[in-house]
Amino acid sequence: MKKWISFLLITVLFMSLAMPVGAASDKGRQQVLSNLIENEDKKARVLWYDLSANIENLDTPEKVEDIVSKTANANIDTIILDIKNYTGFVGYNSDIAPHMSQSTIKNYSDFPEGYDLLATVLDEAHEQGLEVHVNVNVFSEGNTDYREGPAFENPEWQSQFYTATRVAETENGDTHEITGVNQERRTNDLVLFTPSEYDVSPSNRWGAEVQIEDGVITAIEDRAISGADGLEVPKNGAVLSAHGESRQWVLDNLNVGEAIDYDQTKSEIIPASEYPSFSTFTNPVREDVKNYELSIIEEIITNYAVDGMVLDRARYSNQYADFSDLSREKFEEYIGKSVTNWPEDIFEIEIEGTNENIVKGPLYKKWIEFRANNIQSFFQTAENVVHEYDEDLFFSTYVGSWYPLYYNEGVNWASKTYQPEFDWASEDYHKTGYAETLDYLMTGNYFYDVTVEEAEESGNPYWYSVEGAANLAMEAVNSSTLVYGSLYLNQYSGDPEQFRKAIRAVDDNSHGTMLFDLVYLEMFDWWNIVEEEFSNDTKPPHQNPAIMKMIREDK
Repeated sequence: MKKWISFLLITVLFMSLAMPVGAASDKGRQQVLSNLIENEDKKARVLWYDLSANIENLDTPEKVEDIVSKTANANIDTIILDIKNYTGFVGYNSDIAPHMSQSTIKNYSDFPEGYDLLATVLDEAHEQGLEVHVNVNVFSEGNTDYREGPAFENPEWQSQFYTATRVAETENGDTHEITGVNQERRTNDLVLFTPSEYDVSPSNRWGAEVQIEDGVITAIEDRAISGADGLEVPKNGAVLSAHGESRQWVLDNLNVGEAIDYDQTKSEIIPASEYPSFSTFTNPVREDVKNYELSIIEEIITNYAVDGMVLDRARYSNQYADFSDLSREKFEEYIGKSVTNWPEDIFEIEIEGTNENIVKGPLYKKWIEFRANNIQSFFQTAENVVHEYDEDLFFSTYVGSWYPLYYNEGVNWASKTYQPEFDWASEDYHKTGYAETLDYLMTGNYFYDVTVEEAEESGNPYWYSVEGAANLAMEAVNSSTLVYGSLYLNQYSGDPEQFRKAIRAVDDNSHGTMLFDLVYLEMFDWWNIVEEEFSNDTKPPHQNPAIMKMIREDK
């Protein structure tokens, strides 16, 4: 049976290469890539080396030699070396980006000063016959907690986030953010407790509390001084519990007998440095940001003998970015008219209790399309930079497999021929697909459930499984490029047999397997599992020139 499939693959491949570009060529490519899934001898075996997670595993040439040997012994053919991570710091000697050893982030200082991890891995991997595809995190350029990275050196680069918070408003119009509803009060928090959940405030004594009935303050207790018990939560009201800076605001601004409204929403646009995320994202429409990212890519491919380039975080942070003046200007150019009600014509944020709801405006779908178009444009430019320098280099990216939700990141990783039928997709959304720019696509099939049946038993859609995610990716990509399903090993911690099942599911439903990440293979000591599951000799399909020619002909 295997010999018959191999013969058919070769026959179809030969015929398709003789066809003119167009519908017949597309049909031939679809047939070849579909058949490839069944061919056990043509599977990619890929392992990701995360930069920050593996400092202790890769910080000397001796350790690199050991890890690369383990990688080769496990029949893995391709290493994805993360060399510029989400902070914007790099693990090679760059004239552009800051070196890892310069960072104050925890453990980063353990990275040896001047150490060129890229050169070290390339030398060892090539000696052992492995490819190295270098990953760069693109539009994330800093660590928000440590407030360092290129996004802090260039604050104008930062994404602008559209946010809404629930606030308490006094009689004179002064407001203060309510940081949570019916949840634990932490440092500097102002938390609202309602009668649906509590009869008495559950907070500790180290704060001030405000009792409210029918919108009027009936009691204020500075428990940090008095040591009194928590205030009763009225049936027709609530209790505000404040700590630290919020406590001081309560004591300075609130009085018994005054009215207070604790159900107001305040909207504002804030920079990434103020947004609650560990990654500090930049704005993908800025020319200086794009040029900086492209310069990193060019620096790597022109100075190192890499085999390919991978882009990660080549996206927006989430659905709340970017709402800068520049993005508004570019969006108005895109739709050919002014936006008179910004940003509400895109969407409004409503807060009800502990829930945050998006109320879509009349331009919502075009905004989703606009953001995906911006990312597609960057991929087209980056692919040109890579292949104009060396057409033999591979170009790829790493994305989440949850396509029905991934529009939140401003990304359409599908083929331009795939028209998604979702309520967020415009008629022209399919035109923003960038799969055609890629030599292969890695999709993170990050689900514990392996089979479609397991997902359904868990009450989830079919694509909340390794198998279902792979099937959806194949459908969305529509044979425009190769698809390597990816697994997050930490999801199977303590369950090696589920990990085995997941490897087999990815292998059976895509063109290859990517394992994320090296650190977990070391931590769980699962090298033996990978060796056993990858025991058959294979060749990654991206190393087949005829397949690559077929994939690239429609770029």
